[in-house]
Amino acid sequence: MNAGAREIKLQPMMEQEKHSKKIKLTEEEYQALLAKGEELENTKKELEGLKKQLEEIKDRLLRTHADFDNAKKRLSKEKEEFVRFANEKLMRGFLPILDNFERAILHSDTSGQDRTSSVKDGIVLIQKQMAVFLAAHGLVRMEVLGKKFDPHFHEAIGHVESADHPDETIVEEIEPGYLLAGRLLRPARVRISQPKQTLIPDLPETPPEDQDQ
Repeated sequence: MNAGAREIKLQPMMEQEKHSKKIKLTEEEYQALLAKGEELENTKKELEGLKKQLEEIKDRLLRTHADFDNAKKRLSKEKEEFVRFANEKLMRGFLPILDNFERAILHSDTSGQDRTSSVKDGIVLIQKQMAVFLAAHGLVRMEVLGKKFDPHFHEAIGHVESADHPDETIVEEIEPGYLLAGRLLRPARVRISQPKQTLIPDLPETPPEDQDQ
């Protein structure tokens, strides 16, 4: 046996023997076991480091999720406030129009022809004022009379026979249509032209020939 041989004791766990068995190892085998033990120890340390990194990543993810949730709530609140204040601005713009309606009603208390003219002038003024205010917010009334019928912007509710207009030309506006910021808000309800039907007069009946002739 080599002089550098070492003896170590191993206790087999499966057999749970009370006595130990001696196994003789060479110096080279002993050093290999030591190196293996160091490798296992290093692996253990690496696993512990990875576990720590995973805990840190998990903590960062939790904090990121919490920050995202808070940001989502903040944006939702800001959106609600934006809509509320936008409506407030819109309603404030309508106040002068309401004031003019009240003035028109007060002027309607006058008598005679002057009352009728005053009320009419007031209503026309209010209509113009409202149209200007709504146009400033992107609402535009479509001009349709004389235009070619377009089902994307117009709704035909009837036809009118006409020899003065091309077929499917808008000849009557029943309800105006509007665009909001260039997009259709409500189609115009219209009547469109169609060619006049030319009636062919009935031919006079010819009496049957006298068969006796």
